[in-house]
Parts: sequence; C-alpha cells; structure tokens
Amino acid sequence: MVATFLLCVWGFVVFWSLWERASILASNEVKLQLLNNAVQQQTKGLFVQAETSLAIAKHWMEQHPDQDPGKTNDFIELVETLRQKSDGLIDIRMVTKDGILRYIPDRGQTNYLKVDDRDYFRAQLDARTRGLFFGNPLVSRVTGKWGVPVSLPVEGAGGNIGVIFAAIELDRMATSFEGQRIKPSGAISITRSDGVLLFRTPMVEGAIGKSVAQSPGWQDHLSAKSQGTYITDKSSVDGLQRMVSFVKVSGYPLVTAVTQGTREVLYPWALHTGILAAVAGLISAFAWGVGSILLRSLASEHTVKQELEHLMLTDSLTNMGNRRFLKLRLDEEVTRAQRYGRSLTAVFFDLDHFKEVNDQYGHPVGDVVLQRVAQCLSSNIRSSDHIARFGGEEFVVLLTETGIQDALVQVERMREAVAKVEIPEAPVQIRVSAGLAQWMDSETGDALLQRSDRALYKAKAEGRNRACLDLPTTP
Repeated sequence: MVATFLLCVWGFVVFWSLWERASILASNEVKLQLLNNAVQQQTKGLFVQAETSLAIAKHWMEQHPDQDPGKTNDFIELVETLRQKSDGLIDIRMVTKDGILRYIPDRGQTNYLKVDDRDYFRAQLDARTRGLFFGNPLVSRVTGKWGVPVSLPVEGAGGNIGVIFAAIELDRMATSFEGQRIKPSGAISITRSDGVLLFRTPMVEGAIGKSVAQSPGWQDHLSAKSQGTYITDKSSVDGLQRMVSFVKVSGYPLVTAVTQGTREVLYPWALHTGILAAVAGLISAFAWGVGSILLRSLASEHTVKQELEHLMLTDSLTNMGNRRFLKLRLDEEVTRAQRYGRSLTAVFFDLDHFKEVNDQYGHPVGDVVLQRVAQCLSSNIRSSDHIARFGGEEFVVLLTETGIQDALVQVERMREAVAKVEIPEAPVQIRVSAGLAQWMDSETGDALLQRSDRALYKAKAEGRNRACLDLPTTP
C-alpha cells in the first residue's frame, strides 16, 4: 500500500510537471511572437525611413548637379530635417567618387577621411551589389561609435559625390528597442540575410559584425523559414540557452529575433516542481536543501558585496583608485596630518595634448596610453602614498609625510619616467604637466585639491610639460 501510494504521488508530480512545462512554453511562444511582430514593424519602419531619407537626398543631388550639396543651405536644411524626423537615429553622410568622406554641412573641411575600404562604398562600385546596400556594422571614424551604414549610389551630383549613406548608430537603436526587451536576460537582434549580426541589445561588441550563418539555429531555422520559434542549445553570442522567436522583414534582407532565457521562462515551472518534489520527499532532505540554499546565498552575498566595494573604489580602465577612493584616502591623510603635524602634498598630473592622441590613433590606443602612464606613475611612488585617476587624463597622487620641495623632486622624477614610456601603437612622446600644493593647517581636503589643480592650470598656461607649485601667500 505504501509503495502504491508513493507511486501515485510521484506519478502525479511527474504528470503535473510535464503538463505545466508544456503550457508555459506554449504561452511564452505566443508572447514572443507578438513582441517580435512589433519589433519587425519597428525595424522595417526604421529602415524604410533610412531608405526614404536617402532617396530624397539623392533626388535633390541629381536635380542640382551644379551645386555642392555639402555647402548648399537648402540641402543642409533638408538633411537636418530628415535627421530630426528620425529623432537623431539616422545621420546622412556623403562620399566622393574617390572615397573621401564629406561632412554635412562642409564648413571648410580639412581633415579628409578615406573610406574607400568600407564595404558600403565598394558595394556601389560593383554592378552586382550596386543599389540600396546594408553594410557591415562598423566603428565610425568620425564619431567613434558603432553603426550600421545603408548606402545608395548617386549619379551626376555636384561636389564629385558618388555615394550617400545613412549611418544608424547602434547605441541610439538600443535606446529605441531597450524598452521592449524582456529583462533581465532577454535580447533583441537584427541579422542580415547572410547571417551577419547587425544589431543586438544588450550590445555585445565582440559579436556585432560577426556571422552566425554556421550556427545550428541559423541553418535549421532562420535561413530556412520566414518566421518561427525554437529553443537553442546554447546561444552563439553569450552561451545561454534561449527561446527564440524570429521573422524575416518583408522587403529587406533582414531578420529580427526576440529571445528570452529558458531559465527565466521555466522559472515558475521549476519553482512549482521543486515545491511538489519537496513535499513528496523527506523532511530532512527538504531542510538540508533549504539550508544549502541559504548558505550559498550568504556566500554569494558576501562575494557580491566585496566585488561591489571594489568596483565602487576602482577605476575600471586603469585598475587604480577612482574619485571615491581618492576622497576616502584624502580625508584619512588630512586627519592624520592634522593630528600628528605631518606634511602632506597633493599632486595633479595631466597628460599634455592627450586629445590629439585620441584623434590621431583612436580611443582604444588612448586607453592604452592611460593604462601605461598609470602604471608608470604607480610604480614610482611609495607604498604609503596614494594614486587615483581623477577623470579623463588626470591623475592625483597624495605624497604622505612629504614637504612640497621634496615632492617637487619626486614629481620631476615621475615626469621623466613618463617621458620614457613607449607606446608602439602611438609613436609619440608622452608628456605630463603637474601641479603641487602642500596641505596647510586646518585646510580641508577639497581645498588642498583645488590648490593643486590651480597649480596644474598654471603649468599648462606656462606651456605644459612642467611642474608648478601653489605656495601660500605671505601676509
């Protein structure tokens, strides 16, 4: 009788669990399909607007062959109106027949950029791809942001223009689609018909522009059907198992997909099944399970707490202290200096002409420069000193138990060390300016930083690549 009773209990648990799982999956499939239809319509509307904007701009150019569009107010106003109509999502740009990027408006453009290596330009030189072309996602050489270019050829336009394209910035697209994404692990993506991932929110830069044509999901579903829903073993982008609803955008070589992690989808089912299994199991096993969960939660909370504390006080790029870290250490050192009558000098460092490095070599190389300079400065201070990235290309060093003259000697050594830093990606000599101020009795930490910052501005005003002091005025 006991065996029969237990068999009935566990048989009910299995039957109910399988029924609820199937019901949840069916219900969520309908939800994803409805959401994806909305995403498909929004995507189509966006690219219809991009195509229409290009067609309007192209028509104006071909109707005014004797006018340079980049310098003609009517065309400039037209482009600005089109941009406003798209809420800033679509930005029209021009390329000359020899591959030079032209700005709109062109106010005496001097920094010409060659874009003849871009696929959206080369596609218009090939009869097989000439026409409306959806280019690979790329990082703009003008804005430094990811975008999807949509290009059209132009015939007989002024200013030697041969191609116009609409640059659709991915971060703006993400803002537009983010409200529809199923949180927290759901995703919305747009893929070209050849399998190239054009857009995804949340964005994963390593995946943008890569092909998913060889993935099982693409070969079995997205390339073979116009729409559908399936469950992946593992996503080719982030490795999560997902429920995917996809549909091909009519009239365009695009496929939209809305996904949700199956773990989230099946969470209610897993919860209910666990409750039933716990009720059907032994009380001791249930108690042990709850205890294990609590212990893991406490351990996880402790780990997360430590990680959050580290993140709050650490600059993610240079892995050194940030402003919060500086504020804590500064308050401690000012208190110590006031209590024991010790010297304290604050030094502001700023990289000279750092913007030129970013402009010439790109922000990734600029990040490398900041990291190497941070390492150099950090390796040239004592363990009792403190260093923090204040923001941008500015660093602050607190030299404890050090008067301003001794600090000046140390700062000069540090500046010489920075000047010897070699950056293979940016073959320029790195120079820094510095401003020093020594703590005065009863002075706050913020006032000390303001004086050292003032000394830094003095160094820059005197020609950079030097250190200046902020000395107390003699009454």
